[in-house]
Amino acid sequence: MNKQHILGFFDDLARTPAFLFLCAMFLCGAVAGGLTGLRACEGDSAVELTALLAELPEQAFKSILCALLWIVLAPLCALLRPAPLFLSAVVAARGFVLALTMAVGLGQQEGALLSFGAAALPAVLSVPALLAACAMVWQSGEAAGRYSLRACRAPFVVCLLLAMAGALVRVAFAAWWNI
Repeated sequence: MNKQHILGFFDDLARTPAFLFLCAMFLCGAVAGGLTGLRACEGDSAVELTALLAELPEQAFKSILCALLWIVLAPLCALLRPAPLFLSAVVAARGFVLALTMAVGLGQQEGALLSFGAAALPAVLSVPALLAACAMVWQSGEAAGRYSLRACRAPFVVCLLLAMAGALVRVAFAAWWNI
């Protein structure tokens, strides 16, 4: 039986060594962020980060802009040398921030549900988009000798739309939370 894939481009991308390495870097950042968040105590900036999640409905535009910024960082990293190092750093930083937010939220009684809805649910859309965007940039540099997204403009736009959808889910959950 032949498998049918909805987004064939992303299916091929997910089987590349660059994508697997970026997933490993994301997990390393997530472990570090989770451990840091568990050690956070009252008065730390990490605790204030979780408190900002409740204020998201008023900051909807900034939330969307921030989500898009993570994706746009991928082609910007291609301008720096060595680009794979900076792409890995962006992915690890995203894992760190996500896990930090979740771990701090779990430490607070009422913050656990808010962190889950405003950080974890949107990450289901935004993290794969970031991993795919970084892998596309990495692969374009290996294939062409220079970093260019000409061959994969449409998939990159899909990544931007997924990140935007994740930000809208974050804002919607925060608005629901404040009702």
